[in-house]
Formats: sequence, C-alpha cells, structure tokens
Amino acid sequence: MKKVLALVLAMVTSMSLVACGGGADTAGSSDGASGSGEEKTVTLSLAHIRPVDSSADIAIRAFADEATELSDGTIQFDIYPASQLGEYTTVQERVSIGDVDMQIASLGSNMDKFFAMSNAAYLCATWDEARKLFAEDSEMVKLYTEKLADYNLTYLANYPLYFGGISLNTDAIDPTNPNAKSGIKIRVPSMTTFEKTATTLGYLATPLPSSEMFTAVQTGVVDGAIGAGAEMYYGNLSGLNKYYLPINDHFECWWMYINTDKWNSLSDKQREALQTAAKHMTEKRWEVAEQETAEYEQKLADSGCVVVEYTEEQLQNFADVVREAVWPVIAEEYGTENFEAVTNSIK
Repeated sequence: MKKVLALVLAMVTSMSLVACGGGADTAGSSDGASGSGEEKTVTLSLAHIRPVDSSADIAIRAFADEATELSDGTIQFDIYPASQLGEYTTVQERVSIGDVDMQIASLGSNMDKFFAMSNAAYLCATWDEARKLFAEDSEMVKLYTEKLADYNLTYLANYPLYFGGISLNTDAIDPTNPNAKSGIKIRVPSMTTFEKTATTLGYLATPLPSSEMFTAVQTGVVDGAIGAGAEMYYGNLSGLNKYYLPINDHFECWWMYINTDKWNSLSDKQREALQTAAKHMTEKRWEVAEQETAEYEQKLADSGCVVVEYTEEQLQNFADVVREAVWPVIAEEYGTENFEAVTNSIK
C-alpha cells in the first residue's frame, strides 16, 4: 500500500510541474518576443557624425521617435551624435561585430573599396539624376544592400545630403573652365576618385583626413579642399572660404544600417517600425536637401565668400571632362560590372 501511495504522489508531483511550466524554458524566442506573447523592450545604440541640433541630428531624432511610437514603445534609442563613439569608419566596424547597434553616416572604404562608389565623381550631376540613382528600387541600393549583408550589416535607408564642390582660400583661376591648370594645392579625401578628379581639373592633390582640413588650410599646407559641399565648408572652414566652386563633382549620401544579428533578434513588428520610420526619414530629406544646399551656398556668400555661378552647359562640361578621365580608373576599383550596372541605370 505504501508503494502505491508513493507512486501516486510522484505522478501528481510530475503533473504539477508540467502544468506550472517546470519543463523546458520558453521565455526567450529568436524573434524578439517572449513565450507569453509579450514583446521585449530593446534599446538600440545609434551613432551619427553631425553635431547636436544640426539638421541631420534633428531628422535622426525624429526617426527614432517615430520608430519608438510605431513599436508601441518596445524600441528605445541611445543616440550618439558628433562621432561620440568614434570616427565613422571605426563605428562601421563596431556595428559589424555588434559592439554598436546602428549607424547613419558615409560608408568607409576601409572595410571594402566598393563602399566608396556612391561618392564616385559625377556618378550623377543633377538632383533628378540623384533621386533616380538613390531610389529604393535602384541598382545602386540593390548592390549596397547585398554588399552590406556580406559584413553582417542590414540596410535600412539612405540619407541624401548635397552635391560637392571646391572651396578655395585663394583666388580662383578660370573657375568655369574644367581644363584650367591652376596648380592650386587642395586637400582631397584619401580616395582615388577625388585624387584623380582634382588632378584632372588642374589642381595639386594632397590626401588628408577631414579632421585635418581646417588646420591644413589655415596654415597654408593647402589652399583649398574638395570632397565636401557648402554645408561642411561653411561649418568646418569658417573664415577660410574665399571662393566656392559648386561644380557638383560628387553626391554625398549617407547610409543607415543595423547589425544583422540585432536585426534578426527583433520581432516582425519592431522591424517594420524601423523600416517605416527610416523610409519616412528619407522621403522628408529628399524634400529639403536641394533647398538646404542653396541655403548654405547663400550663407557662404553672406560670409564674404565668392560663390561662382555655373550654367547647365558649364556643369555638363565639367562632368564630361572628369568622366572621361576618371571613370575608367575607378571602375576597376569598385568592380567594372557593378560600376557599369549603376551608370547604365541612370542613362
């Protein structure tokens, strides 16, 4: 009888454990939702390179607020502006390994030379071409999405900024002539496309990081710079801009991406919230980017800088000269097949 009672007691205890969930742990699932149906609240670290309260910082915070709202508060953000987590190429690597969750910035070619392609000389020359080049269904975005995935990065959106030009701290020499040989020494980013563009246009190219640009111009190491636009020159070379040549030599566009492992850990609703908010951020930016570029060119003019005006024909002459000399060189760097797929898509 004692054995029967012991057996019954063991069976009751076992059934009680199963009913109370004392078996396998179901608390965590790979899609970011718990076994009880509740979504986990996550806090994502998001880095960018502009100062607090800049137009980009305001737009990125608006994105974060919308994503939080769309996720019913289950996505929160720690935003780090002004390169607080490191130079953007370093942060790009940190996102790849999961040390930082997200970044919106240029893509560094230190990880892959391909990532410099969107800054290629005269890849687009007008705002209409830029909108086509960076559209969500474009060949460019398709290629970047695939290449980012190779480095454990998931593409979310792009963020258009401006067309680039040349800032000079000395008198411009025949600035509307793409074949002028001024011999002026200018800072260039350490990328083949900028070095070759500068020399093609008759300048002496001196590769320097952007962090050294102000000091180099101020001390006369160089007399100008290429690789940025009116916004950056106004903010970073204050008092040193004597001439600005808005020749539209390249288009500056940032990319927003997230660590793929982190992305996969989110629920479907959280991923949709991020994608929707990112899409809206890009759409709003396209509405103001061209106007903002004109505003910064006016700010340069108001500060005493001579902003050279170009006709459409003159800008086309610059594009023709640079494309003929530079494109055959940089196509090999990015992969000729990729480069031709992108350039053919905007013809």
